[in-house]
Parts: sequence; structure tokens; C-alpha cells
Amino acid sequence: MKKAIIVFVILLILAFGLFWVYRLLFSPERINIIGRTIETTIGFENGVVEFYSCGKLIKRFLKVEKLTTATGTYQKQTRPYRFGYGYIDKNLDGILNKDEKKLGKVYFEIPSQRDYIYYDAKVIPEE
Repeated sequence: MKKAIIVFVILLILAFGLFWVYRLLFSPERINIIGRTIETTIGFENGVVEFYSCGKLIKRFLKVEKLTTATGTYQKQTRPYRFGYGYIDKNLDGILNKDEKKLGKVYFEIPSQRDYIYYDAKVIPEE
């Protein structure tokens, strides 16, 4: 009887430990992070996102690695916006200036009803 209780306690501790290992390694958040890392690795490196209003260029982001459609972690439903990271082209000249590069990449979101273009520039000139 005593051995059965000891075995039961050991199995209970082992099951609890395995549960937490599973939670840390294979939780939906962790799987999303791993998936995003893979997508970033094989995505564009010199993408450009341009925003337009009434046919006029109003904002540009350079060296965008990828443009992602947002999805819920638990609901698995797509959200009504896209997002990415890139250097903001403040003077809209298409060249990554030292001042713009010094600011680093910024996060941006694109609402679904926004006019924009996303393309791979192959090479982005730098100052």
C-alpha cells in the first residue's frame, strides 16, 4: 500500500512537470512566435510600403521584411488590419538616410480600407 502511494505521488509530480514543460514549449503563444520567426526568415528583406491619399504619396516605409495579416491567438480569426516593421522614409525620397536609419525600424498598422502598395524593391539605396 505504501509503495502504491509513493508511485502515485511520483507519477503525479512527473505529470505536473510534463504539463508545465508542454505549456512553456508548445503553448499557442510560443507556436505563434516560432511561426512568425520562420515567416520573417523567408520573407522579403527590402520590401517597401507606400500609403496614398487621393492619388498622392503621403507615407513610405523602407526595408519592410514582411507584411502580416493579424490573427487572434486563441480565436484563430483574422483581424481587419495588417502590420509590419520598417524604416520610415520621412522625406519620401526612397533613400534610407542616416537620420532615418538611426531611428530604427518602427511598427506600423494598415487598416483594411487604406490605399497602399507593398512591393519588393530588391535594393534600397542608402545614404
